[in-house]
Amino acid sequence: VVDYYKEACRALENSETASLLGKIQKDWKKLVQMKIYYFAAVAHLHMGKQAEEQQKFGERVIYFQSALDKLNEAIKLAKGQPETVQEALRFTMDVIGGKYNSAKKDNDFIYHEAVPALDTLQSVKGAPLVKALPVNPTDPAVTGPDIFAKLVPMAAHEASSLYSEEKAKLLRDVMAKIEAKNEVLDQFMDSMQLDPETVDNLDMYSHIPPVLMEKCAALSVRPDTVKNLVQSMQVLSGVFTDVEASLKEIRDLLEEDEAQERKLQELLGKIPPPQGSPPPPSPSPGLAEVSKECSKYMEVHEKASFTNTELHKAMNLHIGNLRLLSGPLEQVRAALPSPTLTEDDKQVLQNLKRILDKVQEMRDQRMSLEQQLREMIQKDDITTSLVTADRSEMKKLFEEQLKKYDQIKVYLEQNLAAQENVLKALTDANVKYAVVRKALAEVEHKWNTTVQTLVASYEAYEDLMKKSQEGKDFYTDLEGKAAKLLEKARAACQAAEANRQQVLEKELKKQPPPRPTAPKPALQKKPPELEAAGLDAGDLPPLGSLVLPELPEELRSL
Repeated sequence: VVDYYKEACRALENSETASLLGKIQKDWKKLVQMKIYYFAAVAHLHMGKQAEEQQKFGERVIYFQSALDKLNEAIKLAKGQPETVQEALRFTMDVIGGKYNSAKKDNDFIYHEAVPALDTLQSVKGAPLVKALPVNPTDPAVTGPDIFAKLVPMAAHEASSLYSEEKAKLLRDVMAKIEAKNEVLDQFMDSMQLDPETVDNLDMYSHIPPVLMEKCAALSVRPDTVKNLVQSMQVLSGVFTDVEASLKEIRDLLEEDEAQERKLQELLGKIPPPQGSPPPPSPSPGLAEVSKECSKYMEVHEKASFTNTELHKAMNLHIGNLRLLSGPLEQVRAALPSPTLTEDDKQVLQNLKRILDKVQEMRDQRMSLEQQLREMIQKDDITTSLVTADRSEMKKLFEEQLKKYDQIKVYLEQNLAAQENVLKALTDANVKYAVVRKALAEVEHKWNTTVQTLVASYEAYEDLMKKSQEGKDFYTDLEGKAAKLLEKARAACQAAEANRQQVLEKELKKQPPPRPTAPKPALQKKPPELEAAGLDAGDLPPLGSLVLPELPEELRSL
């Protein structure tokens, strides 16, 4: 190896080679010299190991020392080399340095053999283990591609340009036909509004859509969803009923008190008997306050009642859907609409799908042929033939070269011609498909609406529970206030009743004692006014003294 590198180094030092390589010559020479020193160091390392086997310990020391010196020279020349080279040199230094230090120490302390000079030892001769192969400068594998391949005569360039124009003309003619047919096909398909992926969408009805499956899975881990909603509705209804009952009782108490007050006033003669609709008497301050608060609570209750009714409607609307989503998946799938097709309808669908597949196949084949034509034209280079061809034969040469496109042109023309028959068959199939299409569209609309309704019911659950809780909180608070107001109304009504008794007693004391009269019948029915006031006929003065208190004594006695 060292001898081969020395020959390469001598070749690099040649003046012709140096002028050919230029600046790179120095770098190459330095690299080759580094390898010469490196492999020489390896060779002397093996010579030292051979001397060790022969127990020539003095020779061993000098060979290892020579290997170490040569390796140091290689390291000096390796500056700027890649890290892999530096790493190999460091590893070799560890090996040779270790060998040299060990051999020198053993010889100094154990063997004490004289260390001969290196030039007194037999030189190492190389042994060629491979056969050198000659280099052929014309071989492309050695020299690479011909850099002068494109240096052709100007006439050949001109002829090549003319041929390129012929190819472009051919491509333009073919593309004009393809684009015209494609435009007709696109307009026809747009007018039909037939999407091959959605013409036969029967598969969508055979399974639950993912969005609905997700809601079913969410409810499966919350089995008490419907139960909680029903309980919330019941609690809300109970509180609502309690509030309404309390407010009704308060209103009844106020109306009863008002009726008692009016009867008392009529009995005492302070207001005329009712003719038509008499004005109500002025209530006491306590009852007036109760009446005012009752009116306020009734107004709030009426407004909340409307909201409560709407909430119950929404709950009743969604609770059935929530029960369905919480149940088995088979029930959910059964609840979704699905089309019912006859055998004739299925045959119509299959025929339409087959023709649509033909349309797509025709498109794909057309695009593939177009791509093949473009690639053929792109790769078609007859410059080499034009260099040797006579100028008078150029036209004939062009015609012969363009014949290679005849086969693909025939395929394209057949593809374009088939379009009319395919579209006619598609038109006939679409006419038969119209009835089936309408039925499928209606079922799909119902299916989508059902799915959206079920999803909306799931999403409305949290909102319903929140509003239900808000309603319970509102009515619980209103129930407490109504209960307090009811107690207040009862107390006020009792106070008003006691006050009426006192007024009645005072009025009775103002009247003179009654004159003796004939004994009254044993059974005498009380007048309605006395029954209302809770009095007997004997407890009141004569009727004349109550009705005519302003008459003179003579008339009064009459």
